[in-house]
Order: sequence, then structure tokens, then C-alpha cells
Amino acid sequence: MKHNNPINRSAILITHGTDTLAWTHAAVRYAVKNNIVNIAITGSQIPMPDGVGDFSDAYANIGNSIRFLTQFTPPHIFTVFNNGQNAYSDSLYKINRWDNQAFAGDLIGTMQWDEVQFHDEVVETLDVPTSLDTLYVITTGGTIESTFNEKGVLSPQQDRLSKFIMTKFDNPDTKIIYVPACVIDSSDLTFAKMEAVIEKVKECFDKIEPGSKADVDLAFDKNVRIIYTDPFKSEEQYRKEIEGASAIVIAGYGGGNVNIDGTSGYSPLGIINDICAEIPVVLTSQVALGPADFIYENAWEAIVAGAISGVDLSIPEIQIRLAYLMGHKSQIEAYCQEHGTTFKEIFEWLFMSGMKFRTHRSRRKYEELRKASFNRKDLLINYTFEESLNNCNKNSSI
Repeated sequence: MKHNNPINRSAILITHGTDTLAWTHAAVRYAVKNNIVNIAITGSQIPMPDGVGDFSDAYANIGNSIRFLTQFTPPHIFTVFNNGQNAYSDSLYKINRWDNQAFAGDLIGTMQWDEVQFHDEVVETLDVPTSLDTLYVITTGGTIESTFNEKGVLSPQQDRLSKFIMTKFDNPDTKIIYVPACVIDSSDLTFAKMEAVIEKVKECFDKIEPGSKADVDLAFDKNVRIIYTDPFKSEEQYRKEIEGASAIVIAGYGGGNVNIDGTSGYSPLGIINDICAEIPVVLTSQVALGPADFIYENAWEAIVAGAISGVDLSIPEIQIRLAYLMGHKSQIEAYCQEHGTTFKEIFEWLFMSGMKFRTHRSRRKYEELRKASFNRKDLLINYTFEESLNNCNKNSSI
């Protein structure tokens, strides 16, 4: 969708290590409410050379992040990677340990030679990129800011990024403001540090438009666990891993399958059946690419037992989405009490909003099982949680 009126604007660029980037990407998406600017997240697989050369993928990733920031009509949140070629909105997943083509996800734009090709009709775009008034750069460390230390191994160093951007992207029309959040390898990034990054986003909002409704919601439940299936894991081990969790992501095989042979002693199906009445359980696949589905009996039986399908979301996004919803558990419970419905119904209705099923048949089969029609629009992104619940009241067909 084209937007022909040039606008002056600010934007936020977050630089990040690749190991936990998918989690931070999701956390920012769910935390930010009433967004007023474009927010891009990027990093690199190769550190910036000391001489600020062009051999790192950082140059293309940062350069094209700025290009996307200036051509999407705000507000949008996206990650730019793979030599700056791809902009992803959600379902982000790291798929390559070393190659620059490191991420996959739900594309909203790609860089095609001399223009941006857009993949989402909902995104309004400018015919040509415009200069930003102000670019806020939130830095966290990661590979993009790493250099070899005295041990001969890579570790992040402060201020490497500012030198790089000043050298490569000097633009007198754009004021660049650096907002350091932390200087760490992203493998050390706990959720508490993720929250600190999100708080820096709020600081930027307050400077860009004081008094605006733009805000962040940091009510996340930090006890959501990912449980991976494997042929060596016994039912007893599954129970130990699940004990004490507020919600569970089961990363199954293939398209989202699990062992359903209850006589083997290695099936989680009985456990799923036992706990789904108590805590949310989402079933997905540990395979990175493609949506989870339930075309096989080994997935369908788990869905019938009460597991929620993760459909097209990546494992990091499912964990963050669950954490966000469980962080608002008391609000969901109050809503259910007021409207005479159950926590499980409303929780799943919110979780499933905006999901992109593999086929129309899959959506129809799932909705028939649940006796529900799930909203095609994601009701958790950019809405306050009160607004999300109000949308349940307006649109729910449970």
C-alpha cells in the first residue's frame, strides 16, 4: 500500500547479538503499546573490522535497516538481517550458525536491487525513502560490537558501533542519538536485560513525543518453559521438566508431532491430557521452517487432549507470547468471571488471534474442534491488554 505524502519522523534502531535476537524481537513487539515510530532490530554475523571496513555484514544490515526505517510508514517493528535483504515482522528464528543468511521469519519486505519489495499489503510505504529527523540507536553489544580480547576470543566492546555509524552513515539532516542499554554477548542476555532494552525504547518515546500514549507493558511471566521431545526422554523426565511451570511450549518432531504410544513409557500425551486443564500447553515443532500442523495423528491426538497449536510462530515467539499472556493472568480471570466464560477459552482465543494456518482445511478443522472462530488479526500486538480483552467482547464467537 503506497503512501505518497512525505513525513518528517524519528525512528529507533536496536543493535543486538544474534543468539537471543529472536526473543528480544518478540518481547519488544508484545511490550510496545500505541507505538508512534518505526523500530528496527539488527546485528551481524561477522564483527565490524577495526578499520571500519566493508567485510562485515554489519554494513548491509545497518544500511538497509535505515532504508526500511525511512520507507515504511510508521509504526512498525521488524528485524533486518541476511545482508540487509530481509525485513521480518514475526516468527523470527535463527537458522544458520555462521552464514550471513542467518534468519528466517515472516517477511514484510525485501531489498531488491534499487527498491524495496513489500510482502505485506497492510504496510503503508513511501514511494521513496525520506530522511529521518532523529535516529535513536539502542546498543546492547553482541557480535556487531565485538573484537578479539587479550584471550584471543571475541567479546563485545563499547562505542564500536557509534564509530562505525558516524563513518558510514554521516547525514547532516539526521541527528543520531546513542542510547546504550548494555554491552554483553547476547548469550548472556537474560529477560531482565531484555526488559532494560524495552525500557530504553520507552525513554526514546518520551523524547520523541512527550506526553504521547506510546508506552511499554512489562507484565511478562518468567516461568514459561520450552520442553523438547527426544527419543531418550521418558514420561518421568517430562514430568520433572514441567513441574512448577506456569505454561509449556512442547517442541515436537516434524510438523509438530509427539510420541502417542502410551505403553512405551516415553510419551508426553498422557501428561498433556493431565495438565492442559491447569496450565496452557502449546504444541509446535523443533524444526525451524514451516508452520506446525496436525495432519498426522501424532499431532492431532495432542491437540484433542487440549494442547494449543503453535501454527506459524517460532519457538522463541511462542514462549514470549505465552509469557505475555500469563503475565496478564489476573486480568483474563477477571474478564472470564465477568463474562461467564472459562480461562482456557479466552486464553486460547487471544493466543490464536492472527495465526496463519498451513491450509484452510487446517484452520477449519481446528476451529470445528474448539467450536470457535479465531480472529484473523493479531489482537496482542500494539494493543493495550485491556483493548485486547475488549476485542474479545466485540468479536469472540466462542
